[in-house]
Amino acid sequence: MGGRYKENNVTYNALVHGALIALLATPGTATAISRAVQAHFSPARDTTFASQTSEGEVTLELEPRWLDGELTIEVTANTHSGDLGAVNLLEQTRLLIGDTQIIASEAGSLSGHHATATILFVLDERPESFAIEIRDVPDVPVRRLTWPPS
Repeated sequence: MGGRYKENNVTYNALVHGALIALLATPGTATAISRAVQAHFSPARDTTFASQTSEGEVTLELEPRWLDGELTIEVTANTHSGDLGAVNLLEQTRLLIGDTQIIASEAGSLSGHHATATILFVLDERPESFAIEIRDVPDVPVRRLTWPPS
């Protein structure tokens, strides 16, 4: 590697850095670039949705998360009136996207008075809006939580 290569490389790097500085100095460009990067990576790859709670004899808190083609729902259940072991999340839970009902691919189990389990839905694409419906959890025949919240 001779001196000419080194000289050209330094010139090239100076030009690139100068162009980047000029671009970023333009009002609003840094914000636009930041939003574009977030829009490109966040929604398609990893999104945690706001958790929601359904009250009753059994309180359920659901926190959905989208990552690489999987919508997982973290379910936290609390009760002081019985054992959560009778709740079968795989059979009692449905994902609703528009008019389509989707059965979970997998679901953990609940037991005791305070429990956490994960429900998994494998999807082709990240839904913009959806609902989770859980049936027959003590004292509430149908619980439906919607994202984004209405």
